Amino acid sequence: MTWFIDRLTICQTHHQRLPLIGDKGYMTVDLHTGETSNEVRTSKTTVQASHSTSLRVSCDGHTVIVEGNPSRFGRIENLVGLTTVEDCVAVYNQVLLRLGLPPFTTGNFEFLQGKDGEKQRKFYSGAIIKHVDVTKNHCVGYKNERPFLRAVATLSLPNGKHPFLYPNGCTVDFSTTRSTGGSSWDYTKIYVKAAELIEHEKKNLKNATPEDEKYYRELVEHCAFSGIVREEHSWKAKKLARYDLCYYGYVTLEQLVNHHTMTTLESLIKTLEVATVDYITIADQLMQRNIVKSRQAANATAQYCHQWQHGMSFHDTDKKRTNTSQYYVHKARLLALGIDISVPFCPTRNVIPTIHNRRTIERSDFVTPPWYRHATTRPTFELINCGKAA
Repeated sequence: MTWFIDRLTICQTHHQRLPLIGDKGYMTVDLHTGETSNEVRTSKTTVQASHSTSLRVSCDGHTVIVEGNPSRFGRIENLVGLTTVEDCVAVYNQVLLRLGLPPFTTGNFEFLQGKDGEKQRKFYSGAIIKHVDVTKNHCVGYKNERPFLRAVATLSLPNGKHPFLYPNGCTVDFSTTRSTGGSSWDYTKIYVKAAELIEHEKKNLKNATPEDEKYYRELVEHCAFSGIVREEHSWKAKKLARYDLCYYGYVTLEQLVNHHTMTTLESLIKTLEVATVDYITIADQLMQRNIVKSRQAANATAQYCHQWQHGMSFHDTDKKRTNTSQYYVHKARLLALGIDISVPFCPTRNVIPTIHNRRTIERSDFVTPPWYRHATTRPTFELINCGKAA
């Protein structure tokens, strides 16, 4: 499975006068002179599509900005998204067309001479990318997602980015600090996709048809059965500008993924053998071998074994014991496991038969099922309270 784009923020400045787009407009007032600026700054307005998806659009009369998730826009989910920057911009351009704004375009470079002693300044006439998330899905197998993330959480990324495993065990992110969303440079996280789909199920299925609901639940089951974890890398404005990867038309998804500053999951786990161990307790063994019929009985016998390990005497010659019959019941059950509680416990001699099942987790690329609804560059959407001014 290839990489795809999960989120994109892009802007472009035009020389002609454009309509104002935004929920609110702001004018600057000089508090010393009382003069009011002729320029109006606008906040972003929301363009709604189906399944509670939206984009944020603003225009102050010259600069157009669009931010959102083009792979998710108008879709019930985004397990697999758009694989090129051009396809994402095609989605945005449809929205701009409906709003009466010019589309995002590629441009040319100009080098403007600065003042005396200053360096030349590079100017690009096309659209500028301010933020982009690149994403990939991995399969680790049924019920292996959390053990896999626990193993990944033992590794750090370059430049002092330490892992943090969320309390629910479903997400690992990497940061130099514990601030949400990483640094102003970039941000990396890996999370369980099925858990994320379940968490947002109510919002995603708002006003959904029965067919959509069935499809969504089948997708959750498929993600859980395959053990899908999602790897996500956020490229922010400072990093994009630093490496000249912010110019629309001159940057590709492959350039971002293969950049020397991005440590992908493949390179991260080269030194990691991810495995998980299942511990089968005394109570579990009693149940599995049909020695007892209920979990309550299994736990009671396991408690006798625990007390025996800590030095409690169970000799039937002890006249102070009252429940002698119970002692023989638990002794018989434990003898079936090779444990004799009539002999005082000695750690150098007695071995508690706890079974360890060790299984190696193998990571593989995700293969899209044939019934999956792929992303399109022509989503269906409506303009609702778009905040357009003359």
